[in-house]
Amino acid sequence: MNTVRAGASGAALLALAFVTACGISSPPTHPTSPTSTPSSSPSVSIRPSFAVSDVSFVSTQLGWALGSGQLLTTDDGALSWTALPAPPAGVTHLRFANSSDGYAWSNDGALWLTTNGAASWQPGQLGDVIWLETASGWVWAIAGPMPYPDVWRAPVGSTAWTNLGFTPDRSATLVVHGPTAYVVGQEGAGPVPPSVEVYTGTLPGLHQAVPCPTSQPVPQVALGASTDGSLVLVCDVQGQSSEYDLAYVSTDEGSSWTAITAPPVWSTGVTAITGEFFSWNDNILVSSGGAWTVALAGPPGGFSLVGFETDQQGVALATDGALWITRDGGSTWSLVSFAG
Repeated sequence: MNTVRAGASGAALLALAFVTACGISSPPTHPTSPTSTPSSSPSVSIRPSFAVSDVSFVSTQLGWALGSGQLLTTDDGALSWTALPAPPAGVTHLRFANSSDGYAWSNDGALWLTTNGAASWQPGQLGDVIWLETASGWVWAIAGPMPYPDVWRAPVGSTAWTNLGFTPDRSATLVVHGPTAYVVGQEGAGPVPPSVEVYTGTLPGLHQAVPCPTSQPVPQVALGASTDGSLVLVCDVQGQSSEYDLAYVSTDEGSSWTAITAPPVWSTGVTAITGEFFSWNDNILVSSGGAWTVALAGPPGGFSLVGFETDQQGVALATDGALWITRDGGSTWSLVSFAG
């Protein structure tokens, strides 16, 4: 699922120089990370107050929702849900790669891995996890102590993490599509302009500039991947109203960019399907390259995540734990019910 999670980039950090390290090195550990597999027992029923903290789909039918100390799964595209054995205590984030292999981690960064469809969990051997995504048999993570987290990669289901080096610039965000991962470094001190590191398979990172203006500070960049593999990017120009933000699209993995109309308000995140772009903050906005309109009005606090599994089906997660689903490319959205 093409997603961007809000609030994971952290506080302003010093500029970082990117260092490539292609060998296996010791993953960071977290002093409060549990060291044993948690006990798991089936949940009797879905809690009436269930609120989603994260969601992950691997197909239009098969997905998981995490929240309120429970882990739920659906095999019919969110029409019905079943409670699974209790997840590791305290986890708030979730990504599944397939029906068997999944990852869960907490706000303090402790990572857990399941290879049997959440029947049991084991330590994921990576600490201080800030961001994690999976695609095409790989799992990618930004992890390590601030202000110098590293980029990590492992085969799905494995704990053999490869350290790919520092994130570019300061705090970074992670986007994946197919075998390619994009790590976007935000503006550093100086200022050092934002940039993106592109990783494909086991290849070292390729450093790419982003098309944001260098004459003005751009403290935040939102990057998303479309279902067709193209990229959409929004530059937040500091000291200007959102009408001066700039937006671009790339069809060659960030080597070149074409300007499009920017959203009228700052984007917490962006994503796309073939022919349409989506931006979210308080509301979800949609554009075909021109003017932006409201696709889904948000509740107080807005949205934290929007992602599409196909050009037709996608989900939107509100900061209050409500979940919406669309089955017509974002034209209409339905509130997901978790009632048994």
